[in-house]
Amino acid sequence: MRPTLAELERRCQKPDHRLIGSWMARRVARPSALRITWLIAPYGVSAHAVTLLAWGVGLAAAAQFGIGSPVAWLCGAITLQLWYLLDHVDGQLARWHGVASLDGVQLDYLMHHTLNLLVPLGLGYGASRVTNHELWLAAGLLWGVAALLNGLLHDARYKAFIQRLKRVRGELVVRGGSGSRPTMQPLMPRSPLRLAAWVVQKAAEPPVTLNLITCVAATIWLLPATSHFISCAFIGAMCVANSATMLARLWKSQRAGAAETEFAAWFAPPADSSLEFRDGWWHVTRQTSRAKSP
Repeated sequence: MRPTLAELERRCQKPDHRLIGSWMARRVARPSALRITWLIAPYGVSAHAVTLLAWGVGLAAAAQFGIGSPVAWLCGAITLQLWYLLDHVDGQLARWHGVASLDGVQLDYLMHHTLNLLVPLGLGYGASRVTNHELWLAAGLLWGVAALLNGLLHDARYKAFIQRLKRVRGELVVRGGSGSRPTMQPLMPRSPLRLAAWVVQKAAEPPVTLNLITCVAATIWLLPATSHFISCAFIGAMCVANSATMLARLWKSQRAGAAETEFAAWFAPPADSSLEFRDGWWHVTRQTSRAKSP
């Protein structure tokens, strides 16, 4: 029996799915993906299969961008929009079938990191192909590497957490909800300088990048005479935006000691103990009370 959309929404959507995430995810992708989930859920399609399908669709978009023509840009943008839609279906299916797992999350992240690199690289290659200037291939590569590092910043932090936990002798207390968690989108700042930084950072966010690519693709398809100028200007701007965002986030994270701070928020020794580094290991050491001298 096919479930109703109301049943699917209760079981398949993330908590606070209408509040957390980008406008594109909250208002368009998640509700639209639910219709696809409604169609395929009764047939036992696995979440992993949809992730792999989405991965293939994203790779196809990157390949289409590599052609470089206005029609190829438009086809690539439409294909990339389909990828973003399918990217929400796999999680909904996993929650519907009750098989949500870390393995599925890992596969999903691998897909994201792959496309963060290859889509800009495909755009840069396509621009260099039609202009005969390798500069745009380099710009696409730099954009892709910066986007990849933006996505890997938190992933690498949590891998560092696991590396430390593997070297702990003793037991730590996990404080659920104490570390970084998804939050509502911040309001647009009013200060001109902060607003400019906010715009640059927003442009580097994957859903915004996706829609910018679609707008540029539609423009150069409608105005093919200006396609070289518009596409190259866009690739250059996105290269700068992503590189600046990556460098700012990395500098801010290192300056603030964000990894150590977040680790301490999530994992703590018991109240009567401390965590100390000795002989290449982290030891949970119980503190002994010293008798006061008379």
